[in-house]
Amino acid sequence: MGLDSVELLMRVEEYFDISIPENDAGKIVTVQDFVDCVFAKVSVNPTEKCKSLILFYKLRYYLSDSCGIEKDRIRPDAKIRDVLTGDLKTYWTEMEKELKLRLPPLSGLDVDPNREKEQKILGFKIWTRSAPVTTGTIGDLVNWTLSVNFDDLIHRDSLFDKGDVERAVIGIISETQGISVQGIKLEHRITYDLGID
Repeated sequence: MGLDSVELLMRVEEYFDISIPENDAGKIVTVQDFVDCVFAKVSVNPTEKCKSLILFYKLRYYLSDSCGIEKDRIRPDAKIRDVLTGDLKTYWTEMEKELKLRLPPLSGLDVDPNREKEQKILGFKIWTRSAPVTTGTIGDLVNWTLSVNFDDLIHRDSLFDKGDVERAVIGIISETQGISVQGIKLEHRITYDLGID
């Protein structure tokens, strides 16, 4: 385990008020492994309210009542780019104000879809730009927003289900490692896919 991994592990332990023994930490390879390890050590309360459902309906209400988008178009499986067809920057700014939450940052490809996906210098690929948020679904947007705001929306004493743990762990990885939430998948290997040593 490198320093980044240790810092991440300590932040997760602190946030959930748990201890992950070295033996268990050594078995964590993917983000899903991390979530499973944490989930085994916390308590959930299914009588709590489902945070993703609450946020989805808040978002749907705002988009239909304030933006005039038909409610039947605002479904969890609907692509963001199919629902938000106008000026995306304006939608993003207004949604953040209305919801009083931070949204995942837009990538350059969201603003200019003609932009090249990879950044090159002298013909050599330097890095791949962040994937456009708009390729995700409204359901993804809800989950990403929960992860970005995990400190305010997900509390260890009121976990509804494993999804709350997933969103908080992804939020902590994003916060400590500077990786966008939309770039973190449960199947990602922590060292190889996310570059955390």
